[in-house]
Amino acid sequence: MLAFSDGVIAVAMTLLVLDVRLPAMSGSVDESQLADALVGILPKLGMYALSFVVVGSIWLAHHQKFSYIERVDRRLMQLNLLFLMSVGLVPIVTSLVSEYSNKVATMAYAASMMTTLLLLAATGWYAARHADLIAKTAPRDIGRELILVPLLSAAVFAASIGVAAVDSTAGRLMWVLTFPVTLLAVLKLPRMTDA
Repeated sequence: MLAFSDGVIAVAMTLLVLDVRLPAMSGSVDESQLADALVGILPKLGMYALSFVVVGSIWLAHHQKFSYIERVDRRLMQLNLLFLMSVGLVPIVTSLVSEYSNKVATMAYAASMMTTLLLLAATGWYAARHADLIAKTAPRDIGRELILVPLLSAAVFAASIGVAAVDSTAGRLMWVLTFPVTLLAVLKLPRMTDA
């Protein structure tokens, strides 16, 4: 299941960059035109970078979780599939908010990321509630740790939905908070085993 999950996440991360393209320019292009074109794609590059880092963090958290899961059952596989479906939508909402930076696009992106993170937390919660799935070597409080990281990041995206309803730019700026929140939470996690 981990290899399949890695594949889906890798494809989603690869698809993110396809939205970043220089505009078509014909004839001789001078430095000022090229500079303008590069400035024009900065919002798309920013969204690519944000989504790549967030999905990369999600992938790391997913690996962390499965380093402590010895076996899976049908319900855990179903939750993981829902999580992967949500990850698959990230390139679409990234493209949406890169192209249209209005309230609806901003809220759709935040809702998608929040859903992905909540589903990641749900898989951790489910595994932690079923001790027979967890390795004996896992720390006793691993359930709390595996649920905390995605929930904190999901809270940032949830709050940004409310802010974006009033001001889409302020809503998008809130997403920067996912970096320190994720870093702080990841630093608090137990050391990852060789997975």
